Amino acid sequence: MQPQPTSQSSEELFQRGLNYLEHKQYQQSIKLIQAAMEQTKAEGGANKGTSMRHLSFLGLALVLSSGRSGEGLKLCEQATKRDFFDADIFCNLGIAYMRSRQKGPAFEAFRKGLALMPRHRRILEELSRIERRDSRVFRGLSRDHFLNYFFGVLRHRLRLLFSREPSLND
Repeated sequence: MQPQPTSQSSEELFQRGLNYLEHKQYQQSIKLIQAAMEQTKAEGGANKGTSMRHLSFLGLALVLSSGRSGEGLKLCEQATKRDFFDADIFCNLGIAYMRSRQKGPAFEAFRKGLALMPRHRRILEELSRIERRDSRVFRGLSRDHFLNYFFGVLRHRLRLLFSREPSLND
């Protein structure tokens, strides 16, 4: 099923693009969101919030599709700089950073999104997926000090050893 970008309003095209994005059909999503952006420009009804929302979701689709993560990340960053009152835009930026293996900026984007909308479902889901580090064993030493590293590995292995469920053979 190919997207048909003609004879629909820009909002309908955008919603169809989001539907394709949710179903992981990224190329169709990209085409529909781009068509929605073009139609919004042609109609002359583009406000800043709508166009940045479109830009953000286009960037997310580019990041999630194979190979264009740099371009998509730039679009998401541009959208957050121009419209910084939309939690969805920060959520998209955080997901884009996570996909690019940049946890620090992703946490920052998720934090800003939660500041705008504290119960944002998607941001909370993404944060629950992320594995967080334990605190340092020796707080007075840096995280990369060999004692913290060694005892951190030891603590991790002991937790794995003792947290296992007893098997039926035991």
